[in-house]
Amino acid sequence: MTIIRCSKLARYMVCAGYMHLDLEESPGGDAAKEGTAAGEYLQSLLENKPMGLTASNGVYIDDDMKFYLEPIAKDIYRRTATQVLCETRIDWQTRSGFTIKGQYDIAFVDHHGRLCIEDLKYGWGIVDVKENWQLIAYAIGEVIRRGQAFPEISLKIHQPRPHHEEGSTREYIMSYEELLQYKEKIEFRMQELADGLKTLTTSKHCKYCSGAAEACPAFSRLFYRALEVSTEFFQDSLTEEEISRQLDQIKRAEEVIKIKSDSLVELGVSRIKKGKIIPGYVQVDKYGHRSWKKSVSPEALNLMTGFDVIEKTLMSPAKAEKLGISKELVKQLTECKLTGVKLEKKDSSDVGNKIFGNNNPIGG
Repeated sequence: MTIIRCSKLARYMVCAGYMHLDLEESPGGDAAKEGTAAGEYLQSLLENKPMGLTASNGVYIDDDMKFYLEPIAKDIYRRTATQVLCETRIDWQTRSGFTIKGQYDIAFVDHHGRLCIEDLKYGWGIVDVKENWQLIAYAIGEVIRRGQAFPEISLKIHQPRPHHEEGSTREYIMSYEELLQYKEKIEFRMQELADGLKTLTTSKHCKYCSGAAEACPAFSRLFYRALEVSTEFFQDSLTEEEISRQLDQIKRAEEVIKIKSDSLVELGVSRIKKGKIIPGYVQVDKYGHRSWKKSVSPEALNLMTGFDVIEKTLMSPAKAEKLGISKELVKQLTECKLTGVKLEKKDSSDVGNKIFGNNNPIGG
């Protein structure tokens, strides 16, 4: 029996050959630990259970984390008509024998009778909610676990820190029939995998795959093709259509090269930690700006040094809006300085597709 985690389902849905790549599991760095701590804190708020100063992995629950997550918990409480469930396992089996395994962050039924499956993403890498296979797999598993069909299913991503044109909370609502259709797509792909399909396919999900560094020949071909792109351009008498085409190709090349670079850096660091030598490269720890230790209070530092170290500054406009200040008022009182101009595609999702190609409870 093959187990596929919900969090990695997208890779299998896009690239059948992913299953056959010999890849090491990444242990996850500080960002992953911070995300785990944020998830624990949000769960403590939703379950109304007290939590200490640190998460189970030792990460400190700081004021920023509280600032970003407490409004999410309040919003969920406002919308729920049932008990909020956290970290509930929803393993389910496909007809071809694969087990889809995972546990969601948050699930409840809202006042509209809608099943809500919600996920916290505390990191800075943008996560889209539309056709999010992780959330879809959670929803299928939860419907099966409850043994109940719902007229609509709401999938929601809470990502409070990075900017996104659709906001920090993004929702996709589907009908029960649509969820059934997604389940059939999963069933079809799992059957293809069971039948031995091994096709490697490049996509936007390559940036999450450690195979981009060395194990995936399809991505290697794409990478070397990206390196060749700049040699094929001729700047004389370009038409407007040719400018657009070349910009698309350059954007694609930049994205592919960044994926390759990030993947090689991660692989190199992993090898050095195991005692290997990467010629010409050493591991260097990265540090952020200095900050006072959590135990140091402004008042204590004043007494210790004799200097007045307390200063008042305005919080950012984004934080002010999160506090509840009217966006219209903030718009009137803020300004954005022009730093230059750039060309931008009107439909960014369409560009991404061009870059990479393309009522009973659910049963078996």
